[in-house]
Amino acid sequence: MKAKRVSREEQLKLIMECRSSGLSDYQWCEAHGIHAGTFYNWVSKLRKAGVTIPNSEGKHLGIPVHQDVVKVDLVPESAPPTTIMEQNTSTLAMPGTDASVAMEIVMGNSTIRFFNNTNPDLIRTTLQCLGGMSHAW
Repeated sequence: MKAKRVSREEQLKLIMECRSSGLSDYQWCEAHGIHAGTFYNWVSKLRKAGVTIPNSEGKHLGIPVHQDVVKVDLVPESAPPTTIMEQNTSTLAMPGTDASVAMEIVMGNSTIRFFNNTNPDLIRTTLQCLGGMSHAW
């Protein structure tokens, strides 16, 4: 079944509504039942016809990114660690993911490192095992 034809005036009205909504194009299209490809086709054709259309302010992600802010006390490294030996170490990085250390916990002579894209359930379980952090989650 073919979708009903939308006039250029209506296309421009919808595009301007989207661009002023504060949502990403994708989020706005999802909320209004418009296929994102159709939306971008309208934008392209109207621009080729000489219509000025503002650039998208949002990212083209379907899900907004939520980042928690956590207070971290930084301790200066005054002396190198006394223990160089590492036991039971494992660095498993999925292909295409960022393997840089995002958080490091040092307790006595043990070090736990969490990398970017670490499963939140693994972090939660580890922190609960270390010191009863159940109230923080």
